[in-house]
Amino acid sequence: MTVAATSSASANSCTSQGQACKAWAGGQGAQAASYSAACAREVSACIKRCKGGSKVFIGVSNAAGGGQQYPVSECN
Repeated sequence: MTVAATSSASANSCTSQGQACKAWAGGQGAQAASYSAACAREVSACIKRCKGGSKVFIGVSNAAGGGQQYPVSECN
C-alpha cells in the first residue's frame, strides 16, 4: 500500500508540503503517529535536497521505492 502527502497547489515549500502531509497523516487511524513522524522527517530531507537543486517533497510511503513526488518552489 502506498500513501502520500496530499497534493495542494498552495503547498509550494518543503514546510507547507510537510504541513499538508501531517494533516493527511492525522486521518490515518492507528498509523497516524508514524506517518506524521515520517512527514516531519521528510521536511528536513526536502530542504536539504532542495538546496542541492532537487525541488521535490517525497510523500510518505510504506512501499518499496518511496512515495509520490510533489514539486516545491521554495526550499524553506
